[in-house]
Amino acid sequence: MVDTVHNAGEMSDAPDASIDTFPSQVTSPRLTLRRWHHDEATLLSAGVAASIDHLRPWMPWARFEPLTFAERVQLIEGWTREWEEGGDAVFGAFLDGEMIGSAGLHRRSGDRTLDIGYWIHVDHVRHGYATELAAALTTAAFGIDGVEAVHIQTDEANKASASVPAKLGFRRFSTTERVPEAPAESGRLIDWTMTPGVWATRAAPLID
Repeated sequence: MVDTVHNAGEMSDAPDASIDTFPSQVTSPRLTLRRWHHDEATLLSAGVAASIDHLRPWMPWARFEPLTFAERVQLIEGWTREWEEGGDAVFGAFLDGEMIGSAGLHRRSGDRTLDIGYWIHVDHVRHGYATELAAALTTAAFGIDGVEAVHIQTDEANKASASVPAKLGFRRFSTTERVPEAPAESGRLIDWTMTPGVWATRAAPLID
């Protein structure tokens, strides 16, 4: 699991004019990733609630759960406004119409370097979905003009999450000490990086 921000108050700066707007939908062999719509608030809340014991150790935003229905709608509407303004995109991940997680493309590291975040519903872990959606989002990111690198950040203690960028051939770029933001975190943040040239040589999307 990698943090996909679920805080409606956090908005990215306006993107560089040379960077295209993020796609509204991304597909992979098994999955469809599409931006959340406000009428899916109950669906998203149910997925988070079912997975909360799985998410809380690693996801800083999980400490704010449960959200009310109105808060969830407001959150999704915030994601929509941000995307419309050229900012981040937060996607629901669907398998044959069933929600199996959530993912995001974020500008945390600047306009030319994008970050991928993801989490998988507890009922759907260990099926390679995180690897598959991360591969699909990496391909989508490099289809955007001006993007020079894609990053995935994982806490050193979260071995399952770190296995995703490792499987995809991301290079371990740096390790940063920070105050832990979730109960199980070590405080050592690993930054994994991929460049377009290296990605072009990979057989992506990769599935476990």
